[in-house]
Amino acid sequence: MRNIKFIAVFMSILMIFSLIPSGGFDIAASAAFTPDIDLYSSAYYMVNLDLGTVIAAKNENEKCYPASITKLMTAIVAMENCADLSMPMEVTYDATNEFWEGDPNKEGAGTCGLAAGQPNLTMKDCLYGLLIKSGCEAGNVIAYNIGKGSIPAFIELMNKKAAEIGCKNTHFGNTHGLWQEDNYSTPYDLFLIGKYIYDKLPEMIEITNTYSYVMPANKYNPSPYTIYNVNSLVNNVGENPYYYEYASGLKTGSMGEYYTKDASGEWSVYHAGFANIISTASQNGFNYMLVTCGAPYADADGNRLNGHFKDSIALYKWAFRTFDIREVMNENTFVTNVKVDMGENADVAILKPASAFSTLLPKDLDPSVIEQKITITAEKNNNDAVVAPIQKGQVMGTLELLLDGDSLWTTNLVASQNIELSQFEYTMRMINSIFDKWWFRLCVVALALLIIADVVLNTVQKARIAKLEARKNRKANIRAKW
Repeated sequence: MRNIKFIAVFMSILMIFSLIPSGGFDIAASAAFTPDIDLYSSAYYMVNLDLGTVIAAKNENEKCYPASITKLMTAIVAMENCADLSMPMEVTYDATNEFWEGDPNKEGAGTCGLAAGQPNLTMKDCLYGLLIKSGCEAGNVIAYNIGKGSIPAFIELMNKKAAEIGCKNTHFGNTHGLWQEDNYSTPYDLFLIGKYIYDKLPEMIEITNTYSYVMPANKYNPSPYTIYNVNSLVNNVGENPYYYEYASGLKTGSMGEYYTKDASGEWSVYHAGFANIISTASQNGFNYMLVTCGAPYADADGNRLNGHFKDSIALYKWAFRTFDIREVMNENTFVTNVKVDMGENADVAILKPASAFSTLLPKDLDPSVIEQKITITAEKNNNDAVVAPIQKGQVMGTLELLLDGDSLWTTNLVASQNIELSQFEYTMRMINSIFDKWWFRLCVVALALLIIADVVLNTVQKARIAKLEARKNRKANIRAKW
């Protein structure tokens, strides 16, 4: 009897202690737009440099021949391997013979008037001759001197630098860009090269934006002579319909025509020419970089089109009139909410972005067309709710903004307020959870059986005692009669 009562008391105490909260108790079961203008170029890539936002792109990853834009990489390697631009340059026949070896793609190459053997040339002269007059021999002179007598060694440096910058679809086969099969790039890679110059070599921007430069005299030019920038966007002298006052640099790259070999190895397969350009433009505090490629060099009558200049001006005007920097959301913008379990006076947590976001968007764009892709990463219980407590600023998920399917921005979603744990709900939830445990039900059954057994035993014991008392009383009555 005592053992049975002890077990019953022990089970009751166990149940009470199981209701006390414990730390180990488990209750829960981050845009491109289409210009509304006709363009000559088959590919382009345009970026707002202030925010790094791509605002226009077409065929930006398709292979193209950069032509004289190649000279930008020649200049990068030169400037990063020459500490003093007054360094004297040796002008050898090796640097000029390439243009007289029977390849029609290299005959009549652009020149800045250098002469083999001239003793008065500096690296600075070569860079100006290379970048503003687009002199092909200047590229080879630079390569010969920096490459320690080896032009191929210098070209290896060009390809190594392109890889360092991040160009994955670019290979240089020469220093000047005259057509050859293994000298190719893409508009996107050309942008990476231009952006590298913009960020790291501002003196190169200054060179490419120069209208004229005086070169030292040589046997072809008995007196110092002036070279002029072939980039019409920055040429503001005379009647130039392609001068654009907001443009600066960087480099044109065009071919009037080029040839490939036929089955017999002869240079007989004709290809129509093309025109490319990479430039920058700034107006009213906005800065852009633009690469255009593949504009036809000439029209059907053989007249030069200058489509690369026309396209550049048209795209810049479109960008300046169309876009503005707009705040899409800030830290106080309501995004969504998530259900909360056991919160003290709060059933939901309001989620807001972890930071503000501004970007370049069309001035007339309705913000409601920007799609919100919300992902809740906070752990939820079986009620599809996050369990309190929740701290203000706690990361609850992510938000990605998309425009026409293109990702604009991704950020964390955070709780906007503290939500404390309701101790009453916590206790009741644990009680309910205990009631659902199989071992608790077994204990209840066992306890009930113990109680029933105790009642039965007590009843039996009382009946026996009563029976004994009745027998005893009968015997006493019999004795009294006697």
